[in-house]
Amino acid sequence: MKRLFAVAIGSLFLAPAHVMAADMPAFPADSEQAGQQIEIGNNWYFRGDIGGSFDHVPTLSFDPGSLGVPPAASVAPAAGADATKFNLMGDLGAGYRFNSWFRADATLDYRTGTTLSSTTGGIICPYRADGISYTSTNAVTGVVTTTLLGYLYDPSETCNANFKLVQHNFTGLVNGYIDLPGYWGVTPYVGAGAGLNTQISTGSLTYTKSSDGSSYAADLSPNGQYPEVWINHITGSFVNPQPNIAFAPQNWNRSYSKTRYSLALAGMVGFGFALTPNATLDIGYRYLDLGTTSTVLNAQTGATLSQRNTSQEVRVGIRYQPE
Repeated sequence: MKRLFAVAIGSLFLAPAHVMAADMPAFPADSEQAGQQIEIGNNWYFRGDIGGSFDHVPTLSFDPGSLGVPPAASVAPAAGADATKFNLMGDLGAGYRFNSWFRADATLDYRTGTTLSSTTGGIICPYRADGISYTSTNAVTGVVTTTLLGYLYDPSETCNANFKLVQHNFTGLVNGYIDLPGYWGVTPYVGAGAGLNTQISTGSLTYTKSSDGSSYAADLSPNGQYPEVWINHITGSFVNPQPNIAFAPQNWNRSYSKTRYSLALAGMVGFGFALTPNATLDIGYRYLDLGTTSTVLNAQTGATLSQRNTSQEVRVGIRYQPE
């Protein structure tokens, strides 16, 4: 069973061992291992790591047309910024050393994930459906004509968008490493991995009226006389494009709960330091790419949550190879 598992892991990262052995000479992981023969079947190891990661902060953006006095249309980071946030991470795993220069392992990681809490103001939110009409008088006949135009769209009636988000990531990876020539018990390495990330996100988006801080829940039901169109309160012309706000009672608040699965790709560099014949201190850097996400949270304002989900990590751990 051990032999089958070892061969399966090896086939994911490199050509069969007997082919590569002909092209690449084996070299010791450190000076004490020179000339040793490593036996297949006795080289299982376990590992555990802790560290810190710098992760990209999600951005909540809005349709520019929904902004009364267009500010930077995002909650965090500011428009055009590429902010990161420090999070904690840890992993456990098991692996196998195939020879003196190649090893592979499977790991399960957990990252605390990015949290976000912020408020954006200036979101246009009509407080009521006030009809607008145009009255004209015929200069010859004196007949007065009233034309019903639609409903007042007043950019001074605004709301604050309050957003909160908590994320957690679980990442399963299969990794391969090349141990480079080392001396005095220090062995540099490079590696790569691939697997599956599970991101669990929960949050809320709520709107409060800028005028008094109360929850926004306007009744914009039509009165049955005016056309159901929004009219610019200054020019009296149609708002173009028309806001995506229905003539009905409004409830813009949203709860956000999503579990998202994505491909995870990793690249690693670092070094191992032999503490004992069985234990190695592993200090390394890892770049983790989990893809990009984009989710529309609220159609009325075009509120969209976006994230470039990458992580730069520094990890410290122990690899332990039993007797």
